[in-house]
Amino acid sequence: RIEDSGQKQAAWRLDPAQSGISNCVGDIGSHIENTVAYMSGLKIKRLSARLDNLVEGRLLDDNATILVDYQSGAKGLYWASQIAIGHDNDLSIQIYGSEGTIRWRQEEPNYLEVAYKDKPAMRISRGRDTLKERAESLVRIPAGHPEGYFEALANIYKTYVAALVKKRKGKALNAEDMDFPQPEAGVSGVQFIEKCVESSKKDAAWVDFKES
Repeated sequence: RIEDSGQKQAAWRLDPAQSGISNCVGDIGSHIENTVAYMSGLKIKRLSARLDNLVEGRLLDDNATILVDYQSGAKGLYWASQIAIGHDNDLSIQIYGSEGTIRWRQEEPNYLEVAYKDKPAMRISRGRDTLKERAESLVRIPAGHPEGYFEALANIYKTYVAALVKKRKGKALNAEDMDFPQPEAGVSGVQFIEKCVESSKKDAAWVDFKES
């Protein structure tokens, strides 16, 4: 077991006394919930979760499968795993709609794939002139020169600080000014973890999700 090998992150993440009620969902599953909410605007109505301890002797979950019903009537399926050999940090989001599909992978963050029902698919590149003004404002270097993880975090901090400055100057804030995580996102993330654990303990029973 990796937690017994001296790997410090694994040691505390898999220790209930330090990390709490969940490992896999608390560590990486919460990122799925947050990213889907940001990309789609969908709010969870209820969920059914199966949390597995697939490594013998492990006290917390290392794999999770979660079914989600959204308030809009849409359905979702989340899979989070820390034991899937061959996947490094493979956060991947696919959203299917009546008119098409969008796909985005954290390991290829500069591209968004769009498949349409009635016309050819597109692969949109970060930094192209096809982007909307807000997306373009977060780009630092030309297309083809990769940007990624650190720049994404920097964009959050930059937007937050800019909103503070604008507020102190007495100017009204719009939706783009507030394009950074709000307290509700944190509350939703904690509730997501708690509800997944609750559902799993009830043999993957559906549990209601309270809107934050």
